[in-house]
Amino acid sequence: MRNSRVGIVTVVALSIGFAAGYFSYIVRFPLRHERPELFTAAAAQRPPPPPNPIDAEVEKARKLQAAGKLVEAQTLLEDQLHIYPQAPATHDARELLGEINTELFFSRDDLYGKTEYTVGRGDSLARIARQLNSSPEMIMRANALDSTVIHPGERLLVPDGDFTVTIDLPKQRVVVHHGNGFFKQYPIQSINLPRAGQTRITTKVTATTFWKDGARVLPSADHAEGATPWVHFARPGCILYGVSEEDGVENGAVEVAESEAASGATATTPAATPTPNPDVPPYGIAMFKDDLAELQLLLRRGTPVTIVREDK
Repeated sequence: MRNSRVGIVTVVALSIGFAAGYFSYIVRFPLRHERPELFTAAAAQRPPPPPNPIDAEVEKARKLQAAGKLVEAQTLLEDQLHIYPQAPATHDARELLGEINTELFFSRDDLYGKTEYTVGRGDSLARIARQLNSSPEMIMRANALDSTVIHPGERLLVPDGDFTVTIDLPKQRVVVHHGNGFFKQYPIQSINLPRAGQTRITTKVTATTFWKDGARVLPSADHAEGATPWVHFARPGCILYGVSEEDGVENGAVEVAESEAASGATATTPAATPTPNPDVPPYGIAMFKDDLAELQLLLRRGTPVTIVREDK
């Protein structure tokens, strides 16, 4: 009998609590109580997020580029990347800024990244390049020279070769900086490197070459046509090499010496993996040929390079 009374009291207390809560809900939210469908529809039809502010500026920069106003477009993009360094649209902004930077850097109509120089008696492109931190290839490209022959009194634009390179393997891109600022980035197509314990490898450029049918060829237009560009580093086993968009690549997007792990090879003694293409190194990082040929123009012997193997 006593248990029955306790049960009845409990039920009554719960009923009173529920009724009080429901009455409070109606008092506080009368419209939600009377027209619940309005709130259900509002929740289902949330407005889209506002457009990223950098998107409109990137489009504005494209129009400036099309109108030939490269310096204005360059300044606009640099400002936006400084204001919104982590915005989703920064990739498009960097891609466009890289195009504009490269065009200005090799332009004969703008001094961006260049110094005016008057050729003196006894000068050569190699001597001028050493003196002004450049390379003969940069000078030839910036001045549209067909040969290395120059004459006293000739005025040249000498590009500044103060470049550094970051090869970001997790993000699959090669990022080029000029001085302390961003210059351009290129996509990586394939990665196949010897194993290494370091997450970051510091090295430098030792040479840029072209290969055709397994033999090294001269970088002149006649010999280099159809050849594969390479960039050599002081770090053994690390080479940038070119692949064509038509042929594609044989390795996966990110493949770091999987065959080496199976064979027990180390970073200093890589496994001897044969390659069907004599112009492709057994280990290296692949980029599209056109991208790598352009990158070669920005590099010189001793250019600092950092290879990032893992995200922090």
